[in-house]
Amino acid sequence: MRPDEQSRAGIVWAYRFDAAGSPSLVPRGEIPTLPPQEGFVWLHLDLVHNHTKAWIGQQARLLSPTAEEVFLSTEPHQRLDHSAGLVWGVSHDLIRDVDRNSGEVGALYWIVAERFVITGRREAMRSTRLVAETLDRGETVASTADLFELLVEFIIDDVTDAVVRLMDLTDSVEDLVLSDSFEGAPSRIGAIRRTAVRLHRQLGGQHLLLRRFSDGSSGRGAPDAMRACAGRLLQRIDGPHADVQSVQDRARLLQDEMAARSASQTNRQLYTLSILTALFLPATFITGLFGINVKGLPWVETDLGAGFVTLACVSAATMTLILLRRRGVIGK
Repeated sequence: MRPDEQSRAGIVWAYRFDAAGSPSLVPRGEIPTLPPQEGFVWLHLDLVHNHTKAWIGQQARLLSPTAEEVFLSTEPHQRLDHSAGLVWGVSHDLIRDVDRNSGEVGALYWIVAERFVITGRREAMRSTRLVAETLDRGETVASTADLFELLVEFIIDDVTDAVVRLMDLTDSVEDLVLSDSFEGAPSRIGAIRRTAVRLHRQLGGQHLLLRRFSDGSSGRGAPDAMRACAGRLLQRIDGPHADVQSVQDRARLLQDEMAARSASQTNRQLYTLSILTALFLPATFITGLFGINVKGLPWVETDLGAGFVTLACVSAATMTLILLRRRGVIGK
């Protein structure tokens, strides 16, 4: 089977939007021209494909050199840059396996202009698939900024779901710790902290970029629609960003609480052991003394000698117990 035009160029799919924002899937044998005569288009590219770089190079008149460089790079960190009529960057998204979400994070590269949106990935991403399924259901999208907002909203929704699951897991571990049941709790707290750190990095980086872009000087000169979009996304991300910080704080407190309770339990056990040692110390001394094979020891020739020694050991232990109680070492 001969590859179609889009496959030759490394295009995973392409959607065309008319003036009213109604989407339609572009046939595989056709590659949309950039920019289109009316409406706008969305092209999703496979950055592993050999011909993707050549196709991007053909659009050099529409893209800035920096945007082209970032889009084709292997930059792992989140970015958000712009020129007069172009916004580009890197976002973190969940990698999607064939039949499920892997839970791992990958990089989604994107370029947004007034009449087109180009996205690219090296692994299958969840957010782009959800956007495509939404468009297949016929949902209208008025502009490229709205399409980008929809894409990032799906990313935020996935992270929010992960944060909610993490909060539920934290609640269950907290119940275990408060009930002094530590079985499996240390490993679960460690897993919570690792996941929370990953989510915090993802949300924190996105939150910082959106805040600087919408409110700060880094977004000066960017298209107004994209700055407004960044402001709305910033409000959406505030909630999960605060929640994941709360989970991190709770996980640290749980770890401290578990360490304190474990230390208290160890201290109680050592306290019991110390009391027992103190009680048996005189008896140990007496039995050791009578174990010396020398003349002159009392009760050596007496038939009831063993009983007298036992009575002496018990008396010594009892006197030690009374002394410890009077000194407050043992509870009153």
